[in-house]
Amino acid sequence: MNDILIRIARRIKKNIIWIIAVPIILGAAGYILPSQIADQKSYTAEDTLAVGSYDHPVYNSTEEIPLLLKSDSFLKEALPDEKDEEDVAEIKEKLTIKTESKSLLTLSYSDEDKDKTESVLNAISSTFLKNDQKLYAEREAVIRSSIDALEGESVSEDSKVDKERFLYELKNTQLNLKAASITDSETVSETAGGGMSPKKKAVLGVMIGLTIAFMFVVIPEFFRESF
Repeated sequence: MNDILIRIARRIKKNIIWIIAVPIILGAAGYILPSQIADQKSYTAEDTLAVGSYDHPVYNSTEEIPLLLKSDSFLKEALPDEKDEEDVAEIKEKLTIKTESKSLLTLSYSDEDKDKTESVLNAISSTFLKNDQKLYAEREAVIRSSIDALEGESVSEDSKVDKERFLYELKNTQLNLKAASITDSETVSETAGGGMSPKKKAVLGVMIGLTIAFMFVVIPEFFRESF
């Protein structure tokens, strides 16, 4: 055993420069390398959607809207340039819709390209709002037409109470009509992976260097002793 220790000491003395240099070089590489390589980032754009209220079974339902927004027909309308089925499928995967309440939804889209992240979500939100506004306007026009027709209609004294009650209900419905809207919009950058800090990588590099040096000095002597 003493002979092994003596030989190990000789090997350390003989190779002391490399034993010291390897941990230092690997430690420096661990610290410097991360600063020279740009971290890959992903971006998430978010829109908070306040759902409209005009008695539409799909556009006024927080349960149906997520299905609508992820449907092929809607995405092809919102993103006409995305004609490849694989691209549409990828957009579906990156699009997240979360129900916050009975009248609020959070739409979020994530991608490594910031401009694409914002443009895709903006196209989806804008298309929904455009269609929603059209449906809202149609519903509002029907109610307004009914009010105008009823106000211009002559009725008997016996029917006046019913007329006033019906007018009140129509006007109350008209006041409560509401189109959808975006209440909040933001883009947040996220560093993908959450890797080690330069200092931690430097320490890891030193530890690896010491391990290599140990193996270089000690293991050959044990093999020599075995044989």
